[in-house]
Amino acid sequence: MTARSVRDGRRTASISRAWLAACALVVLGLVGGAAFDPRPERPVVRRAGYRVLEADFHMHTTYSDGTLSPLSLVRQAERRGLDAVSVTEHNTVLAGRLARAWSEATGGPIVIPGEEVTTGAYHLIAVGLERTVSPDQPIERVVADIHAQGGVAIGAHPVKRFQPGLAPVRAELDGVELMHPIAFMSRSPEWSWLDLLAYYEETTPRPAAIGSSDYHFASVLGLCRTLVFVREPASADAVVEAIRARRTVVLDRDGRLLGHPELVGALEREPYTPRTSDYAYRGENTADRVLRLLGLAGVAGVAFLRVRPRPRGEAEGDRDPVSPSPS
Repeated sequence: MTARSVRDGRRTASISRAWLAACALVVLGLVGGAAFDPRPERPVVRRAGYRVLEADFHMHTTYSDGTLSPLSLVRQAERRGLDAVSVTEHNTVLAGRLARAWSEATGGPIVIPGEEVTTGAYHLIAVGLERTVSPDQPIERVVADIHAQGGVAIGAHPVKRFQPGLAPVRAELDGVELMHPIAFMSRSPEWSWLDLLAYYEETTPRPAAIGSSDYHFASVLGLCRTLVFVREPASADAVVEAIRARRTVVLDRDGRLLGHPELVGALEREPYTPRTSDYAYRGENTADRVLRLLGLAGVAGVAFLRVRPRPRGEAEGDRDPVSPSPS
């Protein structure tokens, strides 16, 4: 063994130890972040003889085009102070069922398995499913399958391009998304919030007013919420029943209350301000900030402290040039 190979071996071992230390810092940052992450209180609120829950019925995970796992999504919903959510992955109910199991095990919010039945002609939110509803059938059959499972059908962001696809079942919709992040962010005429509002107001019979975040990534989970008036005890079944009975209210971008007239009146007589959501990622205290910095340092170390194997030619050049070649 040459002096060079010894030096290289020591260098490789040193880098390996540094890389493992960086991994440990990443884990430390994750554990510390979880320990210090705020868990907003979800106080019991009652109006008009019902319990009022703050809910979000449209969100996605890594099972399709979201960036959080079903388990992480539950934690994010808890962080946003939501009482109830429906995980509605594209054309599958599996993510919602996983999220429900995790939330029940960890004391999180009410999770109702759901699905966004997604086709080129329309998007339809199904809340309260146990089995996936196939999109490869007429929309009338899709809604019938949702109702057969005891679920509710909600028109998802019904902008003009999706309204023809929803037309055959418009009168059968249990709810319509009239609040969606496009109310705050979109400037495109193809994605106009006014189209959602008009669709809701012109649908007969009037469906439940729904506000949803259509969460995929970043920090918009819970940006748009639905106030659901449930019969106690609060449960997934109680939430689905309330939607079916149209006992929902939504605060639109202009501060108006839209939804069930009697419940809107109750909130006007006894106002209720939905909980604020913490959209920042600042540290909670000194220890939290230090752990975040250590975690970031660990991420940098994992990315850059890796052993790169020497090219084959360099390895062959390690032989002592004065040593005789083997005969």
